[in-house]
Amino acid sequence: MSLKRDLAREIHALEDEIKELEVKRMRSMSALLESVISRSDINSDEARFFRTYNAEIEVKREKLIQLKKQLGDLL
Repeated sequence: MSLKRDLAREIHALEDEIKELEVKRMRSMSALLESVISRSDINSDEARFFRTYNAEIEVKREKLIQLKKQLGDLL
C-alpha cells in the first residue's frame, strides 16, 4: 500500500516539474520565434535554454512513463 502511495506522490511531483519546465521552455521558444519573425539574430543563450529544457522534459517524461507503468502493475 505504501509503495502505491509513494509512486503516486512521485508521479504527481514529476508532473508538476514537467509543467514548470514546459513554461520555461515556452519562454525560450517565444524569444526564438520572435527572432525568426523579426529576422534578427537568434540569441544563442535562448537556443541553449530551449535545448536544455527540452532535454530535461524528455528525460522526465520517460521516467514518468516508467513510474506510471510500475503503478499500473501494482493495481
